[in-house]
Amino acid sequence: MKILGKRVIDKDFKEIFTSEFFSVTGGLLAGIFLLVLVNKLELIPGLFILLPGFLEMHGNIFGSLAARLGALLHTKHIKPKFEHNKILYINIFSSILLLIIVSLFLGVFSYILNKVLFGNDNPILILIAIIAAFIALVIELPLTIFTTFWFFKNGYDPDDIMGPYITTIGDIVSIFSLLIVMLVVI
Repeated sequence: MKILGKRVIDKDFKEIFTSEFFSVTGGLLAGIFLLVLVNKLELIPGLFILLPGFLEMHGNIFGSLAARLGALLHTKHIKPKFEHNKILYINIFSSILLLIIVSLFLGVFSYILNKVLFGNDNPILILIAIIAAFIALVIELPLTIFTTFWFFKNGYDPDDIMGPYITTIGDIVSIFSLLIVMLVVI
């Protein structure tokens, strides 16, 4: 769109606006999933402690993975396809390791706080955090890699799109994985 000969809405604006719109609508969807989970959360009070950190963890870890992949694609250190590349494998491994460590920390932290604040001894919180993280990992890791590559191959800038996109997907998948674990455990 041009106003007085100047371009007002360019490709970057469209990409950013679309990804932010997706983020807002995806946030609403994540909130609806969370409503389903609320009754289960009341059964183990420590899950209220675990939930905020768990939701933030996935968006942050996989959002930073997408940002690193975008930078590597722009600097031509990797190609937009899954092939043997040491840099790609190191980034994937570091994201998996970070997810395991942070999940374990969140589980232990929520267990200790649950014991101190509520007097409940629920070591299952640690197991819930780790199993839900692995379920989300199986979905989010390939989705992050392939969508980052797909956007780059199709002429979009992954740096403009992937942040809001993967954070929203991370919220939805995290709540969904917690719901699966809660249905199995409780």
